[in-house]
Amino acid sequence: MKKKIIVFVSYARANRDLATRFLKKFKEQASPSKHYHYVFWRDADILVGEKWHEAIQEALSQCDVGLVLISPAFLGSQYIQDHELPKFLKCGGKAVIPVLLQPIDVDRHDLKGLQRTQIFRLDRPRFASPKAYGECSGAQRDQFALELFRQVEARLDKVVSQ
Repeated sequence: MKKKIIVFVSYARANRDLATRFLKKFKEQASPSKHYHYVFWRDADILVGEKWHEAIQEALSQCDVGLVLISPAFLGSQYIQDHELPKFLKCGGKAVIPVLLQPIDVDRHDLKGLQRTQIFRLDRPRFASPKAYGECSGAQRDQFALELFRQVEARLDKVVSQ
């Protein structure tokens, strides 16, 4: 029987379209997992009339892991910094899977505590440097999602067995 994993997807609203395209690719990889049944939650799941802050806080409390989609807009979001990242970065917090959605300058941007975690980027020998999802095109986006899936599964195998 597959273990249910609730994934809180954190991204900046400015990146909604790119985050949606990324999530579609990642869900294609995660759906046929042998060991885990992934349930994704993101702010688009908040129904009209619901109190959005409370809905986000409830989803954060119920999730098993946070999939944080990093971009300059993500790093610049006060809401994410104040209300979402602390749930994943505090000692004993929820597991976090940081993914580079758009390029950032790791030396000049304030990574809000994420600098202590391994951030996923697609790395291939022919690349001058690892790529963010937004820098990939065509088959590279499929490779990005597949490699991330493999790493997420390996991380979950470690976290879930604890």
